[in-house]
Amino acid sequence: MQKEEIEKSLKDEWSLPDFLSPLQTKLLFFCACLLAIVPPLFHLHLGQDEWVEGFIPIRIVNADLKFVLVLALGSFLVGITLVSLHLGKKILAFPRSFQVFLWIFLIGVIVSCLFAHNGMRAWVSSIRWHFLPVLLALSLAHVSWARNKLGVFLGALLLGGLLSSLVVMDQHYIWTEWSQRLPQISRSIPAGIIYNHNFAAEYHATLLPLCLGAALYFRNLYIRILLGASLTFVFLPALSLSLARGAWVGIISGCLLSALCFIFLLFLKRKAVTPAALRSSCFVASAFLVLSLALPLCLYTSPYWKKSELSTVVPAGSKEAKEFESIIPTTEGGGSNRRLVLWQDALNACLSKDFLFGKGTDHYELHFHESARLSDNPPRRNLIRHVHNDFIQYFYENGIVGLIGFLGIWGFVLWRGFLSSLASAEKSDLRGLGLRLGLIASCLTFLAEAFFEFPARSPCAVVVAWSALGVLLGLVLREPGGRHSSATSAFSPGPRLNLFLGAMGILIVPAGCLLAKDLFWANIYLYQGRIAGGYGEKDKSLKFHRLSIAHAPWEHHSRKKECYYLLTHKKQFPEALEALNATLAVHPGCLVAHQNKIRVLLREFGNRKEAKLAYFEMRKAAPFHPYTHRQRKKFPELK
Repeated sequence: MQKEEIEKSLKDEWSLPDFLSPLQTKLLFFCACLLAIVPPLFHLHLGQDEWVEGFIPIRIVNADLKFVLVLALGSFLVGITLVSLHLGKKILAFPRSFQVFLWIFLIGVIVSCLFAHNGMRAWVSSIRWHFLPVLLALSLAHVSWARNKLGVFLGALLLGGLLSSLVVMDQHYIWTEWSQRLPQISRSIPAGIIYNHNFAAEYHATLLPLCLGAALYFRNLYIRILLGASLTFVFLPALSLSLARGAWVGIISGCLLSALCFIFLLFLKRKAVTPAALRSSCFVASAFLVLSLALPLCLYTSPYWKKSELSTVVPAGSKEAKEFESIIPTTEGGGSNRRLVLWQDALNACLSKDFLFGKGTDHYELHFHESARLSDNPPRRNLIRHVHNDFIQYFYENGIVGLIGFLGIWGFVLWRGFLSSLASAEKSDLRGLGLRLGLIASCLTFLAEAFFEFPARSPCAVVVAWSALGVLLGLVLREPGGRHSSATSAFSPGPRLNLFLGAMGILIVPAGCLLAKDLFWANIYLYQGRIAGGYGEKDKSLKFHRLSIAHAPWEHHSRKKECYYLLTHKKQFPEALEALNATLAVHPGCLVAHQNKIRVLLREFGNRKEAKLAYFEMRKAAPFHPYTHRQRKKFPELK
């Protein structure tokens, strides 16, 4: 009798009405699967024989190109959802507390963009890092996640990660020659097709709990064996080879927290669970405890894995084990202390007039030197775009309002996920429990990584984490018999709101594609200009950089190169001064532009008054940097 009740409840759970028609669902799933598979595997080979004559043959793999695909495909997915909701005249009724945090987050981001120094950069970065991920999660929440739909979507996410991990292992073990031709930062630390090994690891780490959750959820024995083998022999070794400590801490913390929090809540509610269900539920949760311990085991047994000639085995222990042990610093130097310095400077800057709404999305780099009292000692030659802690960066760029909204969105969904897991345990639905714990662990892995790195700015990690959040949100809001059951989970929007949804759905696709086009060509021309400059073709390089500026005028990389060629190659000093002013207008923290402006005003124009004003601008932008102190020597009259 109990078995029949369980089967009936599961049947009721997966037979909830969908907000999308079958055709709309197929279109959405097609875009979702492309979004899950294509960006992690995307790289571009551009040459004279393939595209436009005059282009230099190059092979590009970077985060900006992958964000182009995420932006284009994500716009299609969100557009399909909004138009479908407009036609169906029915919207998922999100709980009031979730709506409050969502609006707080959106208001924080919007206000910070309105008052940002470089408004275009702030809006473009907000679309990529904030608005599109949120809309992606909300779109996926409107799907009625039946077993076949979960199989298709989770399979697409895991397939993309599996292929990416195989390329990582191929680069290390040299099974083929194909992956060796991909651009690599370091041949001793493989990154697969994502180029940066930290970005690759942050992406792969979020997939391990999803893989385990899927293995616990699906009934087919062959699928479970395939998922288990992929987890053991592909995902874990690929993650261990990355030497990415932030991702390692993320996967260990995410799995531990999800399992321990669930077990704690389960024992608080143990009177509502039968002894058999209690034991079985603890067994499911212990699988995630085992996964958290499997990575250290893999790291410490890595000398027994066959190594390539490019990877030297250290006799006293593997590279992976030594890197894992260095997570706890024992010396004064190292990356951990570097992060602490960045965090301290950034937090001090947050407690300013921009406390509420921050300085604007992607503006940490622009204002980095203003408060880098500790970070600029010793001086840093390169600008720092990320603070290596996404929570502090949200605080810095979007203020306390944006940070509270971000934490509230994730905290609400995770809390409801744990409650949904408890409900599955009470019903002895162990498969549903495994799936929910896998989604929760994936989200917690992402958040744990965000404490040490910047996965919220990584395109592939963003897709996986926000997709997991959207699927989890869709599941918990459709719990049968709960506060948000199928009888009350939808409402009909008014005429104005419905018209707004339809208009947004129609406009978001061309807008996203046009922005993706500009970002794509700006990136292409930037790298073409760099390669041409390396070949000594200065006129060609200047032409490419000006084309890049035309597509992305809010960026500063090509502007710096334009200034350099106008000063050194063309000797066109009035044009160079205009270019320097334009560079500082979009990036006030560019110290090279400040130095060049002072030099041009003094040497070429003899305008000491303007040069002194330029020095004051530099001192305001970088009061602690040694470069600023050196420029002061040119003005002995200043005290």
